[in-house]
Amino acid sequence: MISHRLLSDETIYQLTDQIHRDQHLLFYSYLSQRKEQAKFVGQYVDDKLTGVLAYFCGLSFPAFSFHCINREELNFTALIASTKEIIQLKKNAVCGTILCDRDLQLFQSHGLITGNPQRFLTMKHMDQSKLLDSNLAELVKENDISDIVDVLRNGGMKFFTRSELEQYPFLGIKECGHFIAVGGFHFYDSKLVELGSIYTSPAYRGKGLAKHLTSQLTKLGRTLSSDVYLGVMEENQVAVQLYKGLGYEVTAEQTIVDFKLIY
Repeated sequence: MISHRLLSDETIYQLTDQIHRDQHLLFYSYLSQRKEQAKFVGQYVDDKLTGVLAYFCGLSFPAFSFHCINREELNFTALIASTKEIIQLKKNAVCGTILCDRDLQLFQSHGLITGNPQRFLTMKHMDQSKLLDSNLAELVKENDISDIVDVLRNGGMKFFTRSELEQYPFLGIKECGHFIAVGGFHFYDSKLVELGSIYTSPAYRGKGLAKHLTSQLTKLGRTLSSDVYLGVMEENQVAVQLYKGLGYEVTAEQTIVDFKLIY
């Protein structure tokens, strides 16, 4: 017998302990830092959990994370249909998520993917000796937050929330009173630190600004947790090599996709 329901706090807690963070960082973040703004639709077959589709409402688009527990028992079509009913998204809403290769094949086989998937790397910091001794970037002040939001949006950065800028340290480099490079955190506590929204204006790229920003942000993160991560598009090899040069290593290779809940 198949049934669907929102996960209980107890089940969420149990899953948090079972998840391999390095391999499933997105889903782990939903279970932990994003728990209060997330809904977890679980599919049960004979009262055993087979899969979860989690929805987060804090971004500029409907953001999801998928976790499969029993691939042989999972009825994916039913999970998608029930999630659509429970979440009550607008018709034809384009959603986003990050998938491992097996889950990508599952989404593709059901015709859910729209647009062009992009390969995405999760990287974890492993070597503190490679960080720069830098103080080039300054802490962004509260009255600069709106300017930072404009810089990020104009640069096409959409994987951030305003609360991240307001709650966590955010660093910026200015020239002539304008921000030319910025960076901050998606998550910043003892459980998990993830750098995010690292951006340099096109006219100032190639000058090492991102390297200084990333070094300073990584050191800030290391004061809270030894588990410091960041994500980067695989095609952006300039950034990938920069991060490797600062002591980061790839822990997971996945794919960012847009999709629709068509059932």
